[in-house]
Amino acid sequence: MKAPRIVVTVALVLIATGSIAQTSQTRIKGNTEINVKTENTTAVATGENNVAKNRIGVIQGDKKGDTKISVSATNVTTVVGGRNKKTCTNIGAIVKDECK
Repeated sequence: MKAPRIVVTVALVLIATGSIAQTSQTRIKGNTEINVKTENTTAVATGENNVAKNRIGVIQGDKKGDTKISVSATNVTTVVGGRNKKTCTNIGAIVKDECK
């Protein structure tokens, strides 16, 4: 009887994970304050058709109301190697699009 419970639990976790992964927009209404400090941050993409992303103190999507973003970033590196690679580095920004 324990085996069916484990299978059901795994199935529920997979379903919940799939529904969370489909959320792609951020909507912020009201006052927002983001304070970020980072040192020695690196993103690396290798292989083919990959994106190296460094997004520090970034809001993506729709925003209404006041926003204050304070960022202190030191030694931020974004590296790509190979074919059809892209980099995306956003620091302390409000952006509309995902890094693709």
